[in-house]
Amino acid sequence: MYIHPLLSGTPDVGWLELISRRHFNKPVSKALSLGCGGGALERHGLLLNMAEHFDAYDISDGALQLARDLAAQHKISKRISYQVADLNALVLPENYYDAVFASQSVHHIEALEHYLDQVVRTLKPGQLFIVNEFVGPSQFQWTDVQVERSQYLLDTLPEKYRLRIRSEGIKAVISRPTVANMTAADPTEAIRSQDILPEMNKRFDIVEKIDFGGTLLHLVLDDIAGNFSSSAEDLAYLQMMFDKEQRLLKSGEISSDFTLIVARNRLN
Repeated sequence: MYIHPLLSGTPDVGWLELISRRHFNKPVSKALSLGCGGGALERHGLLLNMAEHFDAYDISDGALQLARDLAAQHKISKRISYQVADLNALVLPENYYDAVFASQSVHHIEALEHYLDQVVRTLKPGQLFIVNEFVGPSQFQWTDVQVERSQYLLDTLPEKYRLRIRSEGIKAVISRPTVANMTAADPTEAIRSQDILPEMNKRFDIVEKIDFGGTLLHLVLDDIAGNFSSSAEDLAYLQMMFDKEQRLLKSGEISSDFTLIVARNRLN
């Protein structure tokens, strides 16, 4: 209802299919997926005929085993190579890949300059780096405006929608987590997310950038999203929140925390 129409203009077309239609009229030879997790991007990319072969890296052995198992089930194991790697330290071959993809993984990278320099190094000149990413405040240090506007939206919801799912009780307050709590829970979470766009702009030519919000909805719906169904009443409350976030984004009062970027590696 929200993200797909913002990206592609229709609820039926997601971000990777949009990129395939606009920028991959034929498959590239070698593509790279960084922070691949369970391998959904590579499987979908092959289905969309975006690449003949993917190399894919992730730090989690468990995620990679899942990715390998699913690739085997889809009978595409020969077209994807999975390896464990810390992307903060990974050194990639020079001038090697025809496309590089990263989906919701760059915000976990602390050595951001090294990571992006390696993408520049390994991506052939003129080729594309596709990034679907959270680029909001680092370590979720939400702005005062975010917290205030998100609290307003939360307060408009009836109690039945504010029942916590991961814990007990009613969600009543939206607050900014402390850096110490963020570090204790996951030291990589959004560690330098607000630096992603500035650092990418230093190294790449931005071909396309499509924002898809989340600035308020991320805060409001965390731990309660599962309370909403496809009933008319539930959808009406969701649409109210969607419309409010969009009005604030268009007015410039808030900026988008999530974005899709198509970046071209410079020729020199």
